[in-house]
Amino acid sequence: MIPDRRISQAIVLADARTVRVAACSHEFDVPEAERIAVLFGSRPPGVQCPLAHFACPFGRNHVAVVRVEDRPNDLLGFRFLVLTRDLYRYLGDPFAISDRYPVNWNVSGWLPDLEWPMELLPERTLEKLDAILKHGDGALLLGSTQALVDGNRVLLQRQAPDEQFLRDLWQLLPDRTRCDLWPASFAFCDALGFHAAVGPNLPTRRHGVPVLVEDALRDYPQSSYELNLQIAIESGDRVALKKLLARRTTDETIRLGLYMLAFAVIVAVVSRWLL
Repeated sequence: MIPDRRISQAIVLADARTVRVAACSHEFDVPEAERIAVLFGSRPPGVQCPLAHFACPFGRNHVAVVRVEDRPNDLLGFRFLVLTRDLYRYLGDPFAISDRYPVNWNVSGWLPDLEWPMELLPERTLEKLDAILKHGDGALLLGSTQALVDGNRVLLQRQAPDEQFLRDLWQLLPDRTRCDLWPASFAFCDALGFHAAVGPNLPTRRHGVPVLVEDALRDYPQSSYELNLQIAIESGDRVALKKLLARRTTDETIRLGLYMLAFAVIVAVVSRWLL
């Protein structure tokens, strides 16, 4: 069943001193959008942002998919698409969600709500993933994929957005994993706590825990998901690839094990009581 398909939208403009909402849907949470725009960070001297995307929580029950671009007069433009967490999990790819809806930076006032069509995103094909590994930075992509599956964070130091890397990385992740992670193809700082991000001033440690940076990601130990992904793609095994992309997350596996254990305990108690 498709969740609530409504998507609210807003155009937010920011400079070094102010953040303002130029246009938005009815009942749009303006303070939350302004807060996120501020936490995206202050522009470092000389750094440009021609095009980037990020996704992050928007309140308790929604997700913001945000397109960011430089605008005239040293402004930074944010196009917000806000959808329910259920719809975000159903779709799973913030880049494809944003691509669906063209942006008009010149609008003002009220904007209509959008609606996702009654369809899924196109299935990820073996040919597409094969092309990503052949034409992209395979070592960095595979290391980053396994690192995210293992629960690590991936932060790359760059002076400009790396839109293609984040798009490719999101294609390689399992369906359920990527629905629970927040990517940014560029961010001026780490205040929004992205799981995978590119930026000029991203930390090497967070809360005392080292963050995996580029050299560590290229040398990241090969593990089951990365290895089986490579094998499935290189051997042309579409069935194995489909199963890999649909695999449970570690948290889901643990949760399932706990449910099974609890069920076994209940059955044992009931059986003893009946005897």
